[in-house]
Amino acid sequence: MTVHAPAPCCSCQWDCLKTVDFLAGMPPEKRDELLGRSVRLELPKGAYLFHAGDPCDAIYIVHKGRVKLCVCDQNGQERIAGIFMEHDVMWEGVLVPDSRYSTSAICMTDVECCRLSRRDFEKAIQEPETALRIIGMLSKKLHDANRRNLLKSIADPKARVAGLLLYRYRRQASDVITMRLNEMAGSLALRPETISRKLKELEREGYVKKTGQSSIQVLAPERLMELVSY
Repeated sequence: MTVHAPAPCCSCQWDCLKTVDFLAGMPPEKRDELLGRSVRLELPKGAYLFHAGDPCDAIYIVHKGRVKLCVCDQNGQERIAGIFMEHDVMWEGVLVPDSRYSTSAICMTDVECCRLSRRDFEKAIQEPETALRIIGMLSKKLHDANRRNLLKSIADPKARVAGLLLYRYRRQASDVITMRLNEMAGSLALRPETISRKLKELEREGYVKKTGQSSIQVLAPERLMELVSY
């Protein structure tokens, strides 16, 4: 069962929502009305926001922590479709009538987020400026999904790992990437042992530096780019 700890989401407590792209262009009174209808969630590591097969009835905006979208293949191996962090919005399938989630959303850390019902979200996008921002965000998500799929098509495992590191580096403000071996393996369809070997190669060659158990610092993004053949 999905674990929720709901409470009313007061806009004065969630000023960080104002940095979310599709909310930023709304008239203040419309935005405050929308935020007043959203629900604040505080979830522990390992909790589910939703399961694969659940109806797509809401969007989720991550404030703190990390959430992964994943599914198990026929061999029981986890495949990661995406990882969401601060200010990211999860709305896979919410604009498709009668759709259901194709993946499960699992908290990788303790997570704070807010949940906005599909009905209220649909009202929000009737604002022309908000609708344009939604189109822009959907275009970016499609572009990101295409890049992730291209990573899996790279034959050389080392280049595939380099491509994932470069993708994560470009998505965040810091040059330090936090990602466990099993997360990388699920994202790239490689074995954790293979990921570990290739990371050691990249570190020996000066591309990256391991700074913690699950932390990797990107030292030479331009050189990483040269390894990636897409």
